[in-house]
Amino acid sequence: LGKLCVAPSHQRLGLARHLITHAESRARALHLGQLELQTRVELLDNHATFRALGFHEYARTAHAGFDRPTSITLRKTVA
Repeated sequence: LGKLCVAPSHQRLGLARHLITHAESRARALHLGQLELQTRVELLDNHATFRALGFHEYARTAHAGFDRPTSITLRKTVA
C-alpha cells in the first residue's frame, strides 16, 4: 500500500478500516498473499491503528542520512 491517511476531521469513522478491507479484497482478487505498508517510527497512533487492523511489524529501516530507524514496515496476511 502507498500512503494511507485519514484527515483528522474524518477520523474515528471507520474509513481506514474500509480502505484496508477494500485493499484486502483487491489483493485476494489478484492472488496476492499479503499487504505491506510503512509508517514513521514516531507516529504511534498509526502503529496502534494498523495493528488493530491486523498488521504486524516486519522490519525497521532508516531513511538516508539517519543512523537510527525512521520507518516501520508492517505486513498483513491476506487469506
